[in-house]
Formats: sequence, structure tokens, C-alpha cells
Amino acid sequence: MPDTEQTEVLICGCGPTGAMLSGYLGKMGIRNIVLEKEADITTDPRGIALDDDGIRALQGLGLYDYVFSEIGSAIPSLQFVGGVHHDLHRTPFLSFDTASSEGNTGHVGAMRHKQPVLERHLREVMEKSELCELRSLCTLTSISEDDTWVYATYRDRTGAEKQVQAKFLVGADGKTGYTRKQYLEPKGIKLEWAEKTKYDETWVALNWKIHLPTPHTHPKFPLWGLGYSPEQVYDLFFPDHFRFLCNARRPAVCGRFGLPEDRLWRFEFVIAPGEDGVEMAQRHKIREVVVPYITHPGGRYGLANDVEFPEDCIEVLRSRPFRFSARSCNKWALGRTILCGDAAHVFPPFGGQGIASGFRDAMGLAWRLAILCSSNTPLHHETILAAWYKERKQQLDKSLAATVRNGDMVNTKSSLQGFLRDWALWSMQLIPSWKHWLERGPRAEGPIWYTHEAGMPFLPGMKGGVCFAQTYCVSLSNASVDADVSPTVQFTDDAIFAPDKRSLFQLVVLLPDFDALAKTLTQFDELNPSHTTSALLSYSEATFFIPRTSIHDSSTTHIPDAIADRVYRTATAEEFAESNQCRGRPLPRGYNEDLMWESMAGKQFVVMRPDRFVFAACDTVAELDVAVRDVERMFV
Repeated sequence: MPDTEQTEVLICGCGPTGAMLSGYLGKMGIRNIVLEKEADITTDPRGIALDDDGIRALQGLGLYDYVFSEIGSAIPSLQFVGGVHHDLHRTPFLSFDTASSEGNTGHVGAMRHKQPVLERHLREVMEKSELCELRSLCTLTSISEDDTWVYATYRDRTGAEKQVQAKFLVGADGKTGYTRKQYLEPKGIKLEWAEKTKYDETWVALNWKIHLPTPHTHPKFPLWGLGYSPEQVYDLFFPDHFRFLCNARRPAVCGRFGLPEDRLWRFEFVIAPGEDGVEMAQRHKIREVVVPYITHPGGRYGLANDVEFPEDCIEVLRSRPFRFSARSCNKWALGRTILCGDAAHVFPPFGGQGIASGFRDAMGLAWRLAILCSSNTPLHHETILAAWYKERKQQLDKSLAATVRNGDMVNTKSSLQGFLRDWALWSMQLIPSWKHWLERGPRAEGPIWYTHEAGMPFLPGMKGGVCFAQTYCVSLSNASVDADVSPTVQFTDDAIFAPDKRSLFQLVVLLPDFDALAKTLTQFDELNPSHTTSALLSYSEATFFIPRTSIHDSSTTHIPDAIADRVYRTATAEEFAESNQCRGRPLPRGYNEDLMWESMAGKQFVVMRPDRFVFAACDTVAELDVAVRDVERMFV
């Protein structure tokens, strides 16, 4: 038996979910080792979409500066196009405004990313932490556990057998990975259908890199004579908006991804009954199915012949079949072994929820593992982990429901049903308020709000269990009231979970106006000092937010030095638009700077969990004292 080394958490798989989990664990002071069977990040982009929660998760690791400069770009809209045709410019019967900021995070609704670049930045976070260690070319060969430890044996890049013992093992090694398939399935863990329709289809997924034709490289291309530039030709044949092609004969999804200058394009189409997925991914079938979408009728330009985008300007990065289904494991944890990401659940390709759901798994799991690994007293880890995956299953069900609704529209098999669907949605949009509600897409349902079950770590009677809103803010410690000086704008999460703060849970104080600050500080001073600091939350780290409209010229002179760097005012959409935070992304539309107050219905004190969910929202300091004691009761 090889020598056994020890760590706190062992993660199997360094895809987006495993890397995200490792990064957050390192940030929370937890040593972790990540085993990855591949030598390096795959260059084949698989997932390409990420919602605003996913962007918020990247922001929490300090990666926001790279989101729209290197990782990807905002999706202008998701358009649902009906009818049996090959026209990518057909007017949609429904469109989701994914470029607006009218949500719960201050971010755009969705972005299109390059997964290899996304993973590279996640791994860079790991590399910067002394607590995270990635070991590539390592193959897991066995898992066992007892009441205190889980033991994993693996072969490293030299073929040598090694063993690690950890307090917990997390399988983020995908739907075919060792952790679930070889270890947990024999113990009763099953990947079950996640919804009634039992969606299970095979699609062909294409990744193309488009090279611009020019008058020099393609002198006979007919659109040059009509005055079109190479960029205009690209925009004509590969439109910017993401499209769900609700074609009753051949449903498909297509759109750009990555940065605009990357000129990457994704096209996915369903395999019909009786067709072979491998054959349908071949070049001659791609010409049959996909090329008609990039062939325009000559009559559109006043020409006699059809115009096809030059085939030699298309570089095929991927063309292969994939089987998509909607499934979730009956349990995501057993003993000290845990599943997250694709190892625990899989999604159809209609909502961009695969990677985002893995990120949510990681954020919700990381802080629980941090508590379990750091506690000086024994905690019932199975109860804590069961509460984690029960919460996540609730959110997964909502994400899945939205994904399935999208899929139902895309996969309408009857032209008559498609006509009735298009007519009904078109008529609804004649009413402006309904049109706006439809354009918000899944965000119209509001933030996720968990239904409390035994063991879930929040107080349902105090508005606990809801995802806390994020807006924009300005620190009053360095803010200028001079209208000619632009303030430094940041996201509220970055103020609440600032790097110098040590507590996992954080206290947010939502003041009605500036004058309430002094009264609140007096109330804190009157508390017994032993009540203001716990193992998980400290009043001394509280972050204070004040409505911008209540700030006056002399306000900042009355802020005590002890809290000066923790007092913020709200920021406007215009201030954000002029800041560095807005570089590379659309200007904020639909943003509500008072959203934190409105979402908490006037509650002044909010205890926030590290995954950005509310533990409790309180009216008074006395209620807050009760809530803080409940945090300790659950975890200390």
C-alpha cells in the first residue's frame, strides 16, 4: 500500500464545477487537492452559455474583469423563430431580452463564453492559492471510507499508485466519472429522470470558426458588387442574436459565442428517428442540414442566383453527436462522498444551465465544507449535506422547468401546433405589460426562493432562503460629493464579501437614510460584546448601505473612522455605465438601485450566507441577535 497523504477536501475532476469549488474552498481557507485525468484543458468548447448567476459566481472569485474582456460577450437576445424554413432573419415569435440588467444580480441576463478560456481563468485562481493543488493526468482507481475519512487511490502521470485521505471527497468528474458510476451507483445512487416528459434526444453539435472572405480572397463573391464589406457579409450570414429554430421538421439552435472578434458559431440540430448520429455529423449531411441556413436567395439582393457563404471560410472545430437528457441523482451525497455538476445532474441544451448549475452546486457546497472541515466540534455532516442538495434540487427543478419550456417550443413537431403557439404569443405581446414580462424570460419569475425543509440553514419566518439582490454602490470613505468627479462604482457583493473579511456569514445593514446610521451604531454598542461576534459572523464586519438620495454634502464628515470603509451608498445606472465595470458589456437597462430594500420589504438587518442567499432578515437588533444565535446553533 502506498504512503497516504492527507488533505481536507479531495475533488475528482477539474472541469468548470471542480475548479469553481476548489477556488471557493481556497478562498475560505480549506486545503484541497484536485485530480484531473486529462493533461490540460480541452480546446473543444462544449458549454457556451452562462446566465447572470454564473457571472455572479465568477465575480465572487475575483474574475469579473475577465468576463467581458477575455471569456466572452453578452447575448443580445434569445429569439424563438417558428416555421419550416432556413431563414435566420425571420422575425421571432418570442424574444428574451438577455442584454438587460433587469434581474437580481446587476449583470446582463446571459453571456456566451469560450469554455477553454473560462476554465483557464478558474485554474489561475487555484494557482494563486497556496491551499489549492491541481494534479493532472491522474486516474482514480478506488474509493473507500470510514466514519472519519474517505480514502482514494489513484495513478499519477508516471503510473505510480498514490493514496489520499480526505475529510470529504467530491466527484465533479461528469456523468460517466468514476465517483458515481463505479463507487456510488453500487451503493444505491441513481441518475433518475428529472421531469415527467423524460426528455432524451440525440443532437449534432457543430462549432465553427468563421474567417472573413474579402474581395481579394474571393473576387467572384457577388455581394462585393453591391457594396457590402466583409464584416457586413459576416453579420448577414451569422446574425448576432442567439436563435432557437422551432422547425417542426428539424429543430435547431444556433448563435455566436466567445468574443466578437473570435467569430465562433455554434449550430445544433436534432437527430430524427431512424437517423444515425455519427453519420449526421459527417460533412455531406452537414451540407444537407446546415448549409441551407447560410445560403440566401438571390432575390433578397436582386440577384438571379442564390448566394452561399464561402465554404472555405468555415473552419470546423467540432462536429459530433451528443445525447441530451434531463436527469438528476436521487441523492447527491452519501457518507463523506459528494456529487456535483454533471455527476449529479444533466440538462438538455435549451437553457444554458449546465455550467451555471454546476457553479451553483459549488457555491452552496463550498461554505458547508468549510464549516465541516474547520469545526472544533463534531457536526452531523450527512444532515448538513442533505440540506445542501435538497436546496439545490429545488433550484434545479426551476432551472429545468425553464429549460424544458424552451425545449417544448423548439421541439414542436406539428406545424399546426406551431402556428397556434406563434399566434398566441404574438397576440399576448400586443399588451405592453405582457410583452415586457415575456421578454424578461426566466427572470420574470423573480429570484430563487427556497421552500424550507427540516435542516435547511435559513429562517423562513425571517425571509430566509431567498437569493439576495446585488446592485451597484459607491464607498463613502473615498466618495466625492463634487459632481465633476466620477465616483468609483463597484458591485455590492464585492463590498459585502471584501477580501479582508474573515467571517463566512456577513451582516448587511440597509439603512432607510443617512441619519439612521448613528442610531444603528448606538444600538450595536449597547449589545453585550459576546453577542456581537460568533465563529461564523461578526458585527464588526457589517456592511452599511444608504440610499443615494439621502446623502448630502456634509454627510461623509459624520462617519466614524472605525466603519468608514464599510459604508456605501447606492449607485445609479449612469454611474455604472461610466465606470470600468461596464467595459465590454451593454449599458445597464432595467436596473433598480433600490432593489435590495424592495426585495427585503424594508427589513434593516440581513444575515447573508456565503452563497448569496439570505439566512435571515430582521427589523430590530433584538431579532438580529436571535438570528445570529441560530447560525451558531446550526453550525457551531
